[in-house]
Amino acid sequence: MQITPMGDSSMLVEVGPVADEATLERVLGVARALASALLPGVTDIVPSFNTVTVHYDPVAIPAGAGSPVARVAEWLRLTATAAKPIAGVPGREVVVPVCYGGEFGPDLTAVARRAGLDEAEVIRVHSSVRYRVAAVGFAPGFPYLLGLPARLHMPRRANPRVSVPMGSVGIGGSQTGVYPFATPGGWQLIGRTPLRFFRPESRLPSLLYPGDYLRFKPIAASEWTEGPPVEAPGPSPTKPSGLSKWTRLIPGRAARAPAKAAPVADAPVTVTEPPPQGLIEILRVGGLTTVQDLGRTGWQRVGVTPGGAMDRQAARVANLLLGNPENSPLLESALTGPELCFHAETWIAVTGAVVEGVAGWRPLRMAAGTRLSLGKVTRGAHLYVAVAGGIAVPPMLGGSGTLLRAEFGGFQGRALRTGDRLGVGPSTVALDRSRGDWAAAWEFWTAHGSEAKVRFVRGRSWPAFDELARTAFTTTAWRIGPQSDRMGLRLAGPVLTAALPGELISSGVTFGAVQVPPNGQPIVLMADRQTLGGYPKIAHVISVDLPLLAQARPGDTVRFTEIPVAEAQVCAAELEKSLALLRLGVAAKLKG
Repeated sequence: MQITPMGDSSMLVEVGPVADEATLERVLGVARALASALLPGVTDIVPSFNTVTVHYDPVAIPAGAGSPVARVAEWLRLTATAAKPIAGVPGREVVVPVCYGGEFGPDLTAVARRAGLDEAEVIRVHSSVRYRVAAVGFAPGFPYLLGLPARLHMPRRANPRVSVPMGSVGIGGSQTGVYPFATPGGWQLIGRTPLRFFRPESRLPSLLYPGDYLRFKPIAASEWTEGPPVEAPGPSPTKPSGLSKWTRLIPGRAARAPAKAAPVADAPVTVTEPPPQGLIEILRVGGLTTVQDLGRTGWQRVGVTPGGAMDRQAARVANLLLGNPENSPLLESALTGPELCFHAETWIAVTGAVVEGVAGWRPLRMAAGTRLSLGKVTRGAHLYVAVAGGIAVPPMLGGSGTLLRAEFGGFQGRALRTGDRLGVGPSTVALDRSRGDWAAAWEFWTAHGSEAKVRFVRGRSWPAFDELARTAFTTTAWRIGPQSDRMGLRLAGPVLTAALPGELISSGVTFGAVQVPPNGQPIVLMADRQTLGGYPKIAHVISVDLPLLAQARPGDTVRFTEIPVAEAQVCAAELEKSLALLRLGVAAKLKG
């Protein structure tokens, strides 16, 4: 069992070298043991294939000897090595109806030809297996299944589809799985199911969890159910019949879990609809404008990325300046800000990117009828607008941020449009016309110029890159490509080549992980990253420097400098102290 840091806020426990059912049972045993002895500060435990990824907040780890990373590693070593596999505990089995071939499975003919079988035999072989869910990732609710017969192993498509229909059943390499949403994808599509695999409105949102079993049942085209996807037959997903409920409550009801640990996964969902006539009207959307917060925790094991603001420092400061809770929902725009109309008097704060003609990083009073244009961004990439009381949107799965790929959270699960009206929550402080004479110090500003200088810690695959590649990584001014987005920043520069024995098994990834795909051009994973990834990871950008990357624009450059994990965590602690002082200063101003 190998324990490896992944940046300054995650650890990877490698349980075995292969992805098979015996290894998976050990993985599930380790995950259960960790959840039962939950360390305060741990936010996510993600079992997958042959690893368990543990995400944590280094500032929240209990004080003790050594750095937070050392204390987390010791907890993992003691707990994981004593864990027992869950062999013999049957998981819940779900039967999935599938309409194979034709318009439902456009690649079935090609798969049959490549396998040397007729289409009926492909259907028989694919549906005769009892599969085991090894991981849930790629998209919320997407199951990676163990057990695909070797004769159905298929290469991925050379040209991935721009959009794969929801419910599509596909084959990619030695894996088979089901697309819970309409997303881009490169797997061979052999059928489609009307079953709904992910329900964000539910307290147990995923149909399947690691360790569960699945069988495919062929159905005729005449049995296809048009309209809304149907729910699962058989055992209710809210009442697991076999595997103990720890798999759905990580982190959750552990006896030693602290009061402020990650939220219990099956807590009731509170839905609060915003007022029909909102305080803020979108007159012009500008760049991609969404409602965001600081992200969700506790759901990466079912493929739900934390998401949240790209520049969390700017988002936190914007709310702090108004006396809001730091996690209050606010607006985020990319490259170009929106034009807003305020239909009642309120206070706002604009942070992140610099906007011409708008005073940033301080409270601003908006009189009723004020129109505010934030369209001319002169420096930086992501702009934040907080409003006193926070944007009123219904929370889902413990967060209010928008997850665009999964189409939930924020305002109706989508980017804002012209004409949208946003409600505002009640403010807990009294901002009046005589106040607002404070601002955040320059040290909090994150948009500094056209070159981001960021620090990193070595990734798990660092040794796989030769000295030439490692030197190129640390000495190159990497240029940010135009296809960069909330999922990742694509970098252009020298080709980095890794000497790997074969295809890597997918494991957990982090905000700031630097992955190197086969083309050798690094990708820095950002807020809307996937929860699992199989590319080699050469580095992890430290958490306090991620805002600098969030403010980098396409065409800007990035330089990397290595530091130890413990030093990165000291930087995180120092930032928290600075934010605490800002919080105290604003509180004193608000009290007058």
